[in-house]
Amino acid sequence: MVLMATGPDPPYRGGTPPKTDILETHVHEARELLNSVGIAADVPKIRNDLIDTLVKAIATTNDLAYQSSPATEKGAGGVPPKARWYQLLGYLVQVLDGVCKNVELSEINERLLKVEKELRVAKTKPPQTR
Repeated sequence: MVLMATGPDPPYRGGTPPKTDILETHVHEARELLNSVGIAADVPKIRNDLIDTLVKAIATTNDLAYQSSPATEKGAGGVPPKARWYQLLGYLVQVLDGVCKNVELSEINERLLKVEKELRVAKTKPPQTR
């Protein structure tokens, strides 16, 4: 009988971590809330829901960035995964800043599309080979 110690999960070393699905859900919810503004009368409630969703996405992205590898992946253009997650985090913070400052909806939508594009790129990258 072999006993194995259970402890915290090892740090993320490449590939697509499971939290990307959660992050993708948050970004999708944010876009749906943004699209509902045109037909809804309760804009302040939608804005608050959008802010809550973006804060969840930012927290998830921060966790992913913290757990990702600082080493550059082979064939990834010389940019480490940690830097890419922090870039995505920056995009989400820009979207949140725009929502809080009452920026035009079209500009927020463009920023969310940029976040979705970066997330798709992050999910399609092959895991790091050793």
